[in-house]
Amino acid sequence: MIKEQLVEEMKKALKEKNFIRLDTLRLSLSEIKNQEIEKRGQLSDEEIVHLLKKEVKKREESLVFFEKGNRPELIEKAHIEISVLQEFLPVQMSSGDIEALVEEVLSDSLENRNFGVIMKEVMIRGAGRADGKLVSSIVKKKLNVG
Repeated sequence: MIKEQLVEEMKKALKEKNFIRLDTLRLSLSEIKNQEIEKRGQLSDEEIVHLLKKEVKKREESLVFFEKGNRPELIEKAHIEISVLQEFLPVQMSSGDIEALVEEVLSDSLENRNFGVIMKEVMIRGAGRADGKLVSSIVKKKLNVG
């Protein structure tokens, strides 16, 4: 499903001559293809979402270096690429939603208040829509850890 959307958007970007978008989509499809070859099978939508999140994270990490190197053209390009990739990712949960989810998990597991167990359960229930860093900070705050 997501892969087909990427292909359609790539075709549209080619017709519109939007080369940054086209390159970003081509690179993402190439990464998907490489993973499918490695896996020897088709990737599920969840696996593609995970891969796209990894691509966004790479670009966010690159932004730090572009800013240090004073490269405004690369900063702008990275922001465009990030926004293109985020179009295909599920909508992220707000901090309020994550906090409610953490409260729910904590109330469900009264006997086991281990940070790792709570984190894992929140991330599973968040189903790829919860930012790990934000979840971690909220869980730490609720458990009074760190």
